[in-house]
Amino acid sequence: MVKSLSEQAPRSGSKEDAAFQVIVLGASGGPREDNITGLLVRAASSKWNRGSVIAVDAGAHLASIVRILERHLPSASDSKPPQGYETSLNEGPFSGLRLPHITAKANAVHIFRELIHSFLITHPHLDHLSGLAINTPGLEYGREAKAIVALPSMIDAIKTHIFNDTIWPNLSDEGDGAGFVTYRRLIEGGNPRLGSGECRGYVNVCEGLATKCWSVSHGKCCFKGSTHQHGNSHGLGGDQFFFPPRRISKVSDNDGYMSSASTQPNPREFSAPPSTPGKPLPADTHSFVAVDSSAFIIRNEARSAEIIVFGDIEPDSISIQPRNYIVWDDIASKVAQGSLRAIFIECSYDDSVRDEDLYGHLCPRHLIAELGYLAQAVATHRANSSNRKGAESPGLLRRKRKIDEATSSPQVQIFAPGLEQGNGTFQRQVSENSLPAPRTQQSPRISPTFAPDAGPPRSVTVEDNGFDDTKQSKATNDQGEPALEGVSVHIIHVKDPLTDGPPPDDAILRQLNDQAGAIGLGCQFSVTKWGESIWI
Repeated sequence: MVKSLSEQAPRSGSKEDAAFQVIVLGASGGPREDNITGLLVRAASSKWNRGSVIAVDAGAHLASIVRILERHLPSASDSKPPQGYETSLNEGPFSGLRLPHITAKANAVHIFRELIHSFLITHPHLDHLSGLAINTPGLEYGREAKAIVALPSMIDAIKTHIFNDTIWPNLSDEGDGAGFVTYRRLIEGGNPRLGSGECRGYVNVCEGLATKCWSVSHGKCCFKGSTHQHGNSHGLGGDQFFFPPRRISKVSDNDGYMSSASTQPNPREFSAPPSTPGKPLPADTHSFVAVDSSAFIIRNEARSAEIIVFGDIEPDSISIQPRNYIVWDDIASKVAQGSLRAIFIECSYDDSVRDEDLYGHLCPRHLIAELGYLAQAVATHRANSSNRKGAESPGLLRRKRKIDEATSSPQVQIFAPGLEQGNGTFQRQVSENSLPAPRTQQSPRISPTFAPDAGPPRSVTVEDNGFDDTKQSKATNDQGEPALEGVSVHIIHVKDPLTDGPPPDDAILRQLNDQAGAIGLGCQFSVTKWGESIWI
């Protein structure tokens, strides 16, 4: 029976002028198996064409599509549809979709086989992958193999531990498998030989959408001499960790230059960027390796719009292999230019959890610290862009000529809004020859207080969540506008304690809004709900 309108899934954002539609198939981080991480993403203008949808993670997948369609279509039918039968949905997340079957389950399989082109998998934990594995037999009568798009280490783990004829049949097209799925391995940071301009490094994943991917850290595990998913993006194991991986091709979005990002720290050494905040690492860290996860930047080229979707992620400040700052540095220019519209990121717990009990996840105090770093990177980018523009103005050129007469090393003062030191403005000196210049290295990682010399975050307890708004600088530009104004942050992967009382979403959202408001980040937070349709 079709469900009543009162049971319809929520909808957020405006369809008008939207570049993306995101459908939430799973919003939770467990432990219930019916609502674990899974999203569908399409270009808003794609009109539900064949191969026009991608899935980002698939802990929940086909069963969620069936449940959403059961709001509008019958769950069973005593007869088959006549030749040429077609029905259209006029409401709900799949509004406008024309379907060839009567029941929700038959049409869900149609969506699975015909509309979804690729699965972007952030990491191979079961709560992000189990739906895809269980659902793959439903592809037997489809027209083509579904692509699993991921970093090589993720695909290596999926091949070895899932589609291996032991845990699950080998339904891939490698190793004499059935060929229902195919693997597509990405170069971390984007392939610099593909695309041009703002699209450089991106690869197409469905009609109207392209992506590139960065690895991030998701906690640590014991190093046992061989691994398929830890420490680098190519799944190198054992002593192979000592070889520098051919892994990152960092594409500058500012000037069109390409530079090679620093090779990631050896997982046995865990050397972090010198200015990375965090507690001193214990002496026995050599016995652990970082667990790999990843983040996908998804681009709608027709609209010059982007979103980013993170897998499970821990804060850099307590990570043995900090990598988030690389992602924030990469997207800072996109936020500054207004092209990055939304961030989908986990916040598994509220601030009552101790750092020791995060297990590779985020809570509000750490998410705000991470977004604070992004805000500063955005402010820096805007200041540098403004300086470059000003450097080309006739007035500034005349001033530079006067300086040239007096000194052989002219310098220009750049006032970077949002980077405050004491009660003044943090200043950077840039030589004349460096204007403009491609970025050749990552920005230094700084503490969540936005002050370059603030030091590591304070230790926290249940009573004191470590957030002190009296020590926070306002994340605004020189017009007083928040650095992340216009960016929506959608929270995924909230852990359900399965206890009586208010849901954890309420406390998480309240803490995020309070802490972000105290420093003026300017972004809008929401906690995703199962079945929700989000227009961005």
